[in-house]
Amino acid sequence: MKKSAVLFLTLLLYVLFGPVISAYADNLVIPDTLQEMDLSNHMEVYLDHDRLNEAQILDKRNQFVPLQEANPSGDISDTVYWLKVSLDNKIKRQQDFLLEIQKPHLSSVTLYTLKNDRLQKEETIGYRYPFDKRNYKHRNLVFPLNLLPDVSTTYFLKIETDSFFQAPVSLWNPIAFSEANYMNQSILGIFYGIMLAMILYNAFLYLSLKEKSYLYYILFVSGFTVMQAVWDGFAFQFLWGDFPWWALRSNSFFIIWTSLFALLFAKHFLQLKEHSSVLYKLVTVFQWVCGLSLILPFFVSIGVMTMIGTVMAAGFVLFLIIIAVTVRLKTREARFYLTAWSLLFIGVLLNILAAFQLLPLTDLTLYAPKVGIAFEVLVLSLGLADRIKRTRKEKAYETKKYYVHTLLQNAVQRMTEIDDFTPLSQEGLRCLMDITHFEKGFYLTRDRTGWNVVSKVNVEADLEDFYIDQYASFQNGRSGIMDGSTFTVPITSRSHTGCFIVWSSQEEVDLSIMESFLPAFIEQFSALVTQKEYLNELRKSAMVDDLTDLLNRKYFLEKVSDIHNGAEQASLLLIDIDHFKNINDRYGHLIGDEAIVFATGLIKKVFHEKGIIGRFGGEEFIVFLRNVEEHEALEGAQSLLEVFRQEGMPVDDYTSIYLTVSIGFCISQPNSCLTMDEMIQRADEKLYLAKRNGRDQVAV
Repeated sequence: MKKSAVLFLTLLLYVLFGPVISAYADNLVIPDTLQEMDLSNHMEVYLDHDRLNEAQILDKRNQFVPLQEANPSGDISDTVYWLKVSLDNKIKRQQDFLLEIQKPHLSSVTLYTLKNDRLQKEETIGYRYPFDKRNYKHRNLVFPLNLLPDVSTTYFLKIETDSFFQAPVSLWNPIAFSEANYMNQSILGIFYGIMLAMILYNAFLYLSLKEKSYLYYILFVSGFTVMQAVWDGFAFQFLWGDFPWWALRSNSFFIIWTSLFALLFAKHFLQLKEHSSVLYKLVTVFQWVCGLSLILPFFVSIGVMTMIGTVMAAGFVLFLIIIAVTVRLKTREARFYLTAWSLLFIGVLLNILAAFQLLPLTDLTLYAPKVGIAFEVLVLSLGLADRIKRTRKEKAYETKKYYVHTLLQNAVQRMTEIDDFTPLSQEGLRCLMDITHFEKGFYLTRDRTGWNVVSKVNVEADLEDFYIDQYASFQNGRSGIMDGSTFTVPITSRSHTGCFIVWSSQEEVDLSIMESFLPAFIEQFSALVTQKEYLNELRKSAMVDDLTDLLNRKYFLEKVSDIHNGAEQASLLLIDIDHFKNINDRYGHLIGDEAIVFATGLIKKVFHEKGIIGRFGGEEFIVFLRNVEEHEALEGAQSLLEVFRQEGMPVDDYTSIYLTVSIGFCISQPNSCLTMDEMIQRADEKLYLAKRNGRDQVAV
């Protein structure tokens, strides 16, 4: 078969699977201190189609042509290739050299020496013969040469190959060859060590994870590594040197093997079925063809099998390009995959440019394909690990998502049975803290006076105002609302504005699950708040004062009477705004209403959560304190007076009113058996006493 018919396929096969290209030297001759000489430019070749014997080939000596001119590389045929070179040793001593053919896959190579116009056979080696039969045990084909002093010696090489013909020939000084071989063996040892380590590492991962992509990756890298070992000669040297029959067929077998599992890996790793169903089906058909072709090396001739392997490799390259164009950078897997193969192609390109002397030949360009292969395997392994990590994270996320939504359903069921808003917000706060695993939190609501704490968990009472101020700063765009991680959940409904705030001392907390949880939580909680609002409006119409949102007189007395039995200590404060009529007369009744609301806010500020507050009528307020020591109740009253003195009520942009109040105080000692009516009577008397004594004071 002529090389023009297979040249393109040969190049593709070489780019993917060929070994590193040998160094070329320019017009080298044998000097006194020869280290290495490339003989390719000094050899002649004769293409023997008739399988001539040694005597007949000598008659064709004049028909030998320069090797570079004939350029038989890439041929696949039954041709026997005869190479001839004459070496002239003008030194007055014998020189020993090594003749190396750097293509170990050649089937048979016989070295002849021309003596007395006859060809004397020196040695025959190649893949057709056991490795142990070689005189020089090396992965490449190496012949010892002994050049006699001041003698010109002609050597013939008879080469037979069942695959592509390539025969780069070099002449070496034995010491230089040993040094170069040591360096090559070290570099290749690192390469094969990396490949073996990746195979073993990913094999353990596959046994642990049972992920199919890992299996295809392992089989792909294993085939790729063995195929490189075949091309480098290590497979024949260490694995099957005693089995020439298999050695001749191993190359095409592992080319198909690598193409098959590389496509299987790409198909599953890149999730090709989701991105292109048509291409997925075509790749599936091609992989079945590759799978069936794996048995062909055992039945088909080696030359035909080499062509089939080349076609399979070309098909693999074609599908690889189509897959790259189809998937591009749509997914993280595609980015890893394209990066990996790009590194391999860059390595091969550097080597080819060095072979054509477009780049300087260095260790980097010489071994660039091996470096590219190693990096390709590493990047693919990283991509596979990244995919498994994300898959496991997605499964964990779905499990956690199911857990949090179950938690939400249970919480909503409990909250549906709650009538009062405070325990409702407490339950919602507990639900959020269970999801986030945060340690602290509270629920704020906003009314006319600002933000107020409705419910809290692990929040100190004396720090509530601080946290409220910090949250207000956060709302205004400042940073650093609290130490650690903070999470806020705003709640709005028909007439309700609130916010859950939970936080943790941990600096980094994964809150990704909240993206799924929060919309459902906000929707459910807002619906419950709206439902409670309708119920509360009905209740408020019966028991809450419209202006102040405090308990009206009737409901206050009912509620306090239910809890006060006279057997425990209790305090009662009657609070009246001083000179309130003057405010109405001077500013009008609207400002008067605002003054009542303003006073309500200050009273709530002092006695919030300490007792029960109600509007007794007009500008009068009533506060009931249960189980509070007398001095604490009086301190609260004094604090209220002080708050009124310090905080003014703005009337307009330039005017503020400073209100004062008079307070009547009554205390019921334990077991005094004072009724609520009696306590109110006594407090009322003290209120009038405070009025008569000048107002802005507490009368006890």
